[in-house]
Amino acid sequence: MNIIHCKNDKNLSLKKTFRTLDNKYYEDLGLDNTTLITFAKINSSNKIKSIIINGTKRLANITEENIFLHNIQCDSPFFAQILWDITHRLKLDRYIYIEEDLKVESFLQKEYYRNSFELIEVIDSKIYKYKKIAPLLIEKDQGMNYWSFCLPVGSDDPIFLNRCVERILDLDIPDKEIILCGKPHADFEYFQYVEVIDDEGDGKSNHLTKKKNLLVKSANYENVCILHDRVLLPLNFFSAVCEFGDHYPLTAFQSFYFQDRHNFLPRKYSDFNTIAQDLTQEIDINSVDKKDTKLISKLFYCYQHPARSSFGHDYLTGSLYLTKKSLWLKYPQNENLFWNDYEDIEYGIRMSSYGIPSRINPHAITQSMNSRSVIHYYGYVATNNLKGRITMSRCVLERLPFIKRKPLFRISKEEARQRIYTFARKYGASKQTLLLVSCSSMTGLSRFLIIKKVIGDITVKLDKIESFMKDFSFYILCESMAPNEYDDIIRTMFSSASPKVKKKTLVMSFILNNQLFHSFTSSPFYKQNDDWFIERGFWSWLGNVISAINLKYFIPGVYFPQSLKKVYHCLKDTTLWKT
Repeated sequence: MNIIHCKNDKNLSLKKTFRTLDNKYYEDLGLDNTTLITFAKINSSNKIKSIIINGTKRLANITEENIFLHNIQCDSPFFAQILWDITHRLKLDRYIYIEEDLKVESFLQKEYYRNSFELIEVIDSKIYKYKKIAPLLIEKDQGMNYWSFCLPVGSDDPIFLNRCVERILDLDIPDKEIILCGKPHADFEYFQYVEVIDDEGDGKSNHLTKKKNLLVKSANYENVCILHDRVLLPLNFFSAVCEFGDHYPLTAFQSFYFQDRHNFLPRKYSDFNTIAQDLTQEIDINSVDKKDTKLISKLFYCYQHPARSSFGHDYLTGSLYLTKKSLWLKYPQNENLFWNDYEDIEYGIRMSSYGIPSRINPHAITQSMNSRSVIHYYGYVATNNLKGRITMSRCVLERLPFIKRKPLFRISKEEARQRIYTFARKYGASKQTLLLVSCSSMTGLSRFLIIKKVIGDITVKLDKIESFMKDFSFYILCESMAPNEYDDIIRTMFSSASPKVKKKTLVMSFILNNQLFHSFTSSPFYKQNDDWFIERGFWSWLGNVISAINLKYFIPGVYFPQSLKKVYHCLKDTTLWKT
């Protein structure tokens, strides 16, 4: 019997196991051609193979035909990833032995595994011997050469969609296809290289879950990359996925958004999160609908460190999914939920209830070409850091006001001014206020002050509150509120509070002030629709160098096992360069 001694990464500050492996007992079992994997202490003079385990490490190169997992669930938070990798490598008619000191949940009885493994016997009332009787679902999708890139799209300006698709076309992949679901703008430049499918929508709501399901159904290849059109994939995409390995579960890359025009201000942006509560104890995870989103919105969630794992709580945030087609078709997204209904949380937690983990591939990153203000808190993001502590962190350079920021909104100054004017006129603002709107310079501060003036000058009847709030989001905020903040404001609007208090609630709303933080002296709106793109030159080179140092060594919640030079190239190769 071979023994592999696993050790939880010491940088994670996890408690060391107190258990000791009784070598003689397991040798006497006579389990030939078996590899025993354990985190327990081993008293042996023989040389034992050791492996450091964290959330990004995959188990490979195990040549023995049978596997013995010794107290994996009791001793490591990475048990779900370990079991996933082991079971997909195990050949048919071979055995997996599982022993746990505590009566933990039988993982092989979860839905994803149960039809592939049969319990043969229980040895000494504690060792469960399973036989692999059928391939696991995604084993038929073996191979990494064929990829379907699936993008849910809208009909807005295709400036980002063009660059997203251009990058996919540049990727060195043996075989690939690109599928769009929706109605791309007429100025989209790559119609001849993509397949466009109908989203079967009404044009009024963003039924994102349905779009993603339709895309995967239309995919011809076994490997599927589902991404939003603001995501710029890495040039080393193919080498990164091959290095991570086949038979991967729900997977994504780390994602960043650069707030400024020279790449000095990186922020984590929509990749891998964790939720504090056990959602399966709060709601029926297999029948979630819109009524459940209010409860989900009140739970605590934050970014999860890629090297950590909290199975049953971790989830991918939906900007990018790397998945096998068969896995998604078997377990599609919940079409009872729409965009902004916490559909990403529901999906990740539901998948874990079937035994399917979510994790990060550390060998590449993506960059988001634009952002929503609600993703950060005055530049800070909440992160479960490397040592498992919740921290609020941001790049130290965010404090410097003279670093020129990118636009916050995908609209021009003129359109933004017109939106405020339309809103003010609709709700009865005075002619003097309308004149002030038409003359506003629309910097961050002047926009805030004119919004404050408009809100103070209008009157809204109680029966018009809901339509007013929709208009407030579209015409004033220019983006959707987080559902929990929207609910809090609606509650105040319908309360017996005075008009003064209600108006102050709107003006002092988190989302509006967060937008102000982004662009205090500069405009949050674009002059040209490529204002998000980065000029090549000394300052962008310096920005990428400094950001590589900050991301590798100083910013919590980020994981780069590769060299500093490679981190720099990761940033450079995913930068949205001007052409």
